[in-house]
Amino acid sequence: MRIRHIGEFSDILAGYAYASQLSSSDWAWEFLRRNRRFQANTMAQVPDVSSEAADARTTRLILMRRDRLAETWGLIFFPNPDLSARVADVFWSDRAFPRKIAILGRERATDEPDELFDVGLRTGRVTHLTDARQREHLLIRAGASALQVRYRGLPLFAGRAVKLDVSLSGISQASRQAQILAQAGHVFGHGETGAPRLTQQALRLRNALIALDAHDAGLTYRDTALILYDHQRVAHAWQSGSTAMKSEMVRLLAKGQRLRAGGYFRLLQGRLPANGRQAGCAQC
Repeated sequence: MRIRHIGEFSDILAGYAYASQLSSSDWAWEFLRRNRRFQANTMAQVPDVSSEAADARTTRLILMRRDRLAETWGLIFFPNPDLSARVADVFWSDRAFPRKIAILGRERATDEPDELFDVGLRTGRVTHLTDARQREHLLIRAGASALQVRYRGLPLFAGRAVKLDVSLSGISQASRQAQILAQAGHVFGHGETGAPRLTQQALRLRNALIALDAHDAGLTYRDTALILYDHQRVAHAWQSGSTAMKSEMVRLLAKGQRLRAGGYFRLLQGRLPANGRQAGCAQC
């Protein structure tokens, strides 16, 4: 969401409800797509990508040549920055997002049961990308969630039944492996039931994004606070002489600006950016 028309402040907050379903790579995109230099680069560069619908749920993309400018931002090619992480085809490079899941496609044996990624491939919406080096990538969506994986093996569109085997060999930490599988389970509908809830990290990122959007829309720190808190609490904070809530809004905006200016790289690596530091985007 971008804040363009100001109505009820509570309505603005409701527009960010999708944040509970975003992965770290989704968050990285939400901050990057708000970077004005990135937007200008996107407008100046026409991606050399062909697109075709393989079936009702699958889109095939073929990148004809490397997009070195997009790679400086951590991407394989430029997606449309007007599209949110829920719908944009965002493929991060291996260098920027090194801990993707690797999947091997092989011929399915008779009566072999579906596992987690088989379900995702069969029931989700899939974008298949062949990059300029002939490497294959999948973006598998279910609802508002998406998961990017590396793919190799049996061609997906050859008319043969494919079984997906997951490789976590490149991910050394057991906790990270469990996190990835839990995220996959959430994306493909085997996670917790009920309405998704914001984690503490997602709450902090959402609030930083709101502060950034509010600032870009010309709102004051008090207006930003009114988006996040009820009117009575904000009125008391501003009239009491305390600077605590205003200081919180200042910190949230600073965090959003750091993430937009290059800190999103650390989100792709599973880390939040350190205060006052930015990750190394050559263009940021």
